[in-house]
Amino acid sequence: MDAYDRTVFADTRALKDTPRWALARSDADARPEALLADFSCAVGHSLTPKTAPALFTLVSALRDAVKAEVKEQKAIARRPRPFIGNDAPICVARKADATADYAYPSGHATTGWSAALLLSSLFPAQTAPILARGREYGESRVVCGVHWASDVWAGFVTGSVVFAQFVSNPAHAALLAAARREVAAQKTMSGGLDQKRCTMEDEGKIVAPLTQIGKGIE
Repeated sequence: MDAYDRTVFADTRALKDTPRWALARSDADARPEALLADFSCAVGHSLTPKTAPALFTLVSALRDAVKAEVKEQKAIARRPRPFIGNDAPICVARKADATADYAYPSGHATTGWSAALLLSSLFPAQTAPILARGREYGESRVVCGVHWASDVWAGFVTGSVVFAQFVSNPAHAALLAAARREVAAQKTMSGGLDQKRCTMEDEGKIVAPLTQIGKGIE
């Protein structure tokens, strides 16, 4: 696993300043409002706190559940980030306290995948593009250089677990019901998309960093 992780990290440094790098930089924002924007192209219409307030509240609650779970796991694993001890390029500014900002599992990958599962349950007709976007969102952390590939795989697994626990928790039933009603009322909605963002996502899809090792990532 260590050899795989190090190979993926080294290979993906070649993606600096490519369209996939730009997407990774955009995906670095994991706030709930940013998540709605990140999945809007996959859903097919613009999602914002204003146009989908119930969905925003639901995604925010899911994000809180993810943060709690990931914080606990990181405190146990205490795995250093891949850019520690080297000057390899990463897509975000290096934190002064990066040595205490642990890598495993990836919080962004966990957040993105759990959000993808949630949104695909609310927009079943768009399941394929939503799940593809969730995978890309997690992979962006590898492209960015701030997570090892295995951190992201672990994030996908953790995201699945958090999602299952979240939707089965009676405390979230009212939030889920409100979001379903909101989505049902907006079934005919379309458009309002940020075409520049959608184009950036389309251009970034040509790279699958978790499976392209040794195949000349470009």
